[in-house]
Amino acid sequence: MSESVDIGPVINQLQTQQSLQTQALAAALQGKWTGAESVEAYLYALNPTLQGTLTPDPPVLESEVPKE
Repeated sequence: MSESVDIGPVINQLQTQQSLQTQALAAALQGKWTGAESVEAYLYALNPTLQGTLTPDPPVLESEVPKE
């Protein structure tokens, strides 16, 4: 006898994870590495056990490079 499995919650979790991954990629493309709605924030939302283990090193913008 096979058991019926409700895959609804699993599908909802996968959709949430996919949304967070998409938002993290969009934040990376926009250069938002730290802070609210950043790559770091979305990674923590995906996996809370990463809290305190990430050390994002945002790229230096051309405008921030000292002129010689």
